[in-house]
Amino acid sequence: MKKLIAILLACGFSLSVHAARLMPAEAQAGTIDDIDGHSVSFTQQPATLLRGLIGLILPLGQSYRLAPGVRIYDQDNRFLLTGQLPDLAKRNVAVTFDGSGSINRIWVLRDEEIEMLKQRALEATPSTE
Repeated sequence: MKKLIAILLACGFSLSVHAARLMPAEAQAGTIDDIDGHSVSFTQQPATLLRGLIGLILPLGQSYRLAPGVRIYDQDNRFLLTGQLPDLAKRNVAVTFDGSGSINRIWVLRDEEIEMLKQRALEATPSTE
């Protein structure tokens, strides 16, 4: 009986690891283009066709400082160290900013999370009907 309880508890704890991550509504999806010390060049994913066309002509990437104590999460919601940031170049991420405009949280996105954030951005844009 003790073995059965232990197995059920182990299964229950392993399910919580694969649970969906909660990202704040202000999280912005994009890609990390370049990492330079304590600065990150971040390009926001175009939410509209017009932004996508402008992005083909003019680079939309902007350099942001990393906030002290920045939190970086991989695809399995494990913490990464800032020394691992160069490995995230050209990856799809979501970021949030603190009050001073510095990046304070970075999530490496899975495919379903990219679609969720795109859908959230489309719902947030006002329709002109």
